[in-house]
Amino acid sequence: MALTVRRSRGVIVEYGGAGVAFDTNTRNTEYPVFVSHAHADHAGAFKHPELTKYATEQTYNLLENLRWRRLENWRPVAVGRSVKIDDIEVRVHNAGHVLGSVQFEAITPEGTVLYTGDFGMGNSYTMEAAKTMGCDLLVVETTFGAPMFKFPRRKDVAMDMVRWAVMEAIPAGRIPTFKTDSIGNAQEIISLFNGLTKVPVVTARSATRVSDVYRMYGHKLDYVDASSPEGRELLDSGRCVLVTPKGSKLSRENLDVALASGWAAIMNKRSRAFPLSDHADFRELLSFIRRCRPKRVLTFHGGALTKGFADYVRKSMGIDAKPLAAREETLMGPVSRGEMRMKACYDQLIRTIRIPGFEYTEPWLVKEMARRGFTRGETKSAIRHLTERKILESTSEGFRINQH
Repeated sequence: MALTVRRSRGVIVEYGGAGVAFDTNTRNTEYPVFVSHAHADHAGAFKHPELTKYATEQTYNLLENLRWRRLENWRPVAVGRSVKIDDIEVRVHNAGHVLGSVQFEAITPEGTVLYTGDFGMGNSYTMEAAKTMGCDLLVVETTFGAPMFKFPRRKDVAMDMVRWAVMEAIPAGRIPTFKTDSIGNAQEIISLFNGLTKVPVVTARSATRVSDVYRMYGHKLDYVDASSPEGRELLDSGRCVLVTPKGSKLSRENLDVALASGWAAIMNKRSRAFPLSDHADFRELLSFIRRCRPKRVLTFHGGALTKGFADYVRKSMGIDAKPLAAREETLMGPVSRGEMRMKACYDQLIRTIRIPGFEYTEPWLVKEMARRGFTRGETKSAIRHLTERKILESTSEGFRINQH
């Protein structure tokens, strides 16, 4: 049975009639879902309590603290551990993105697939760099996969942020206000101001709830919630830094607002913005790919600015690379329409005869598969293929799953 990867409201890896889903955001999947981290665009499976979700304890606690509801059917995973789903073993590795973020390595008898999720290279103020490892097929996020995304050194960005806040905004009677992600960059800002200044940090409610979880896992962060008496007093004094979500509406008039995001790298100078990012930039993406030494690269989470990344990898590294799409991909290349139909036939046949030790006659299998839209020839070809692969074994009465 071929190892295949495809995009379907997430990333689907299938082998031998089994499968796993990475970061899917739909309930329409028959496979267990592995959630890489707590950002909403990756953790959507937690909105569907009927799905089985594998995620780190940190990811679960972040979602719980952010008041996500109905978090049933969660199974904990941890860096260095693995989960076996039939013939697919999923190993968990650090992603260096936000608290609890991980990469998933799907290991099968045919080869390995590494799904990065969002990841960061280089140690930050709160995270250790993502781990790299050899793989056959790399599914890599390319949020900032364009040459224009070249982030400065993190400590240089931090000094620019501190300089603006302490030497410009506060002396002018303004509160330096950083709009950013509540998970990740918010805690980076708290940490860098704690370490480089004595200026109090005030946090909006969602950033406070996330930072409380960071503290649970040993991060030494000093901050005051904006809605507390102390927080209101600090905001009234004007001698503090405010950290708030990007989409928040701010009512105070004495705020000097700046964006803290990787997107600041391409913003014009008229907008105050700092290129603080928990993602890999263009150079780091290329370095990560080189270290993983994959046979093929499939890209995802890119936009119009990064659509040429796969072409760049193919031309500069000589690695077969393309954007991940709904069409099934294997270690050797895309699956043809005929191959896709035969694979579907193999998978359906295995699901039909799953009962261990039970023998199924060929006429019954042909009839049962016909009900599902497969011809007699396709069913016989699938039986022959699976028998040759020793997934099925022939008996005097028919066929059964090989237990050896």
